[in-house]
Amino acid sequence: MKEFNTDVLIVGSGLVGLVAAHCLSSLNYKVTLVDKKSSVNSKNSFKDTRTVAVSEGSKIFLESLSLWRFLESYSEPIKNINVYDRSSRNKIFFNNQSKSKKLGYVIENKKFSKILVNQLKKFKNTKVCYGFDLINIKQNNINSTAYSSNTIINAKIIIAADGKNSQIKKIVGNKSLKKNYNESALVLNFAHKKTLNNTAYEIFYKTGPLAILPVKSSKGFFQSTVIWSNNDKFLKKLLSIENIFIKRFIEEKIGRIVGRITKINSSQIFPLSAHINDSFINKRLIYVGDAAHSIHPIAGQGWNLGINDVKNLYELSKNRKIDIGGDLFCQMYNDKSYHKAFQLFQITDKLNSHFLNSGYMYRFLSNVGFGIIEQNQSLKNKITKYAMGV
Repeated sequence: MKEFNTDVLIVGSGLVGLVAAHCLSSLNYKVTLVDKKSSVNSKNSFKDTRTVAVSEGSKIFLESLSLWRFLESYSEPIKNINVYDRSSRNKIFFNNQSKSKKLGYVIENKKFSKILVNQLKKFKNTKVCYGFDLINIKQNNINSTAYSSNTIINAKIIIAADGKNSQIKKIVGNKSLKKNYNESALVLNFAHKKTLNNTAYEIFYKTGPLAILPVKSSKGFFQSTVIWSNNDKFLKKLLSIENIFIKRFIEEKIGRIVGRITKINSSQIFPLSAHINDSFINKRLIYVGDAAHSIHPIAGQGWNLGINDVKNLYELSKNRKIDIGGDLFCQMYNDKSYHKAFQLFQITDKLNSHFLNSGYMYRFLSNVGFGIIEQNQSLKNKITKYAMGV
């Protein structure tokens, strides 16, 4: 049985866990990152064409960590977001008045992960261990200890970045408030003929929202990702037919925006749910990202909310006078992170309920609201700045 000590143990090598590792490594903490398997080198990673929407606020934070310069060439800037509710008449067009800042950026997950892993290798105080199958955690006032079948790791703090179905949460006993939406999200990456000109779209149908995100493309074709919330049975039936018929069906929905679809690169279906932990902390342990919270994708803010957690962790960890992992440190982290996460959990849930409602009064109020916002540039600017995280 191998045993060693570290300042920080991060469990989970997803994007949020990797950024957290960078933050704490850059502050000269001894960091150990563990995961059951590698997300970068697995065979499935090459088939993964999922994307992440990075807000301007998250991009500024990545710049402060000297990471964005490696990511920028793989990102597709979003300069405009066009939102429609049921018809082309009910619309809001968002743009940023400051030309130096964008509404967001879209990056493929696998490229993002590969860059973060490569940059993490530059830190001599950082160790990455794949094949770590967590089976138990023991906590006391001095440290937290994680056990696998062949390794024991003692840390001043454990950072749970192990996703929505967090094994750590099951072991230490934190509870969650959960919301199941009885719908799924179809994530479709495809090539098409028409340029989106750095514009993202969100179309609210009565069955659920459909978002179109432009992705960095190669010469000769354009590439986008669609995230469509709909009935699970309907989406599975859609994917059971041949690609040529899927292309025709999607073209009927969004062909006026993307033009002819030339190739479907990948398609995946994910069940939609949201949750928020009763607390983001435990004894010498904190939760970040999906291990702490998940929200409906209607606003595209889930990943950025996780980066907000990491940013709060980073700012607190700069103060060496506070014991990293101590009760005060953990409580300060919870106080800084919980309110915004709970706020977005509620906002996205209520927005989804509103746009799914087909009642006459709901539709009337929605149409009026869209008209008011579209005609009020000051109000649009406030919404834009909130979404940008600046």
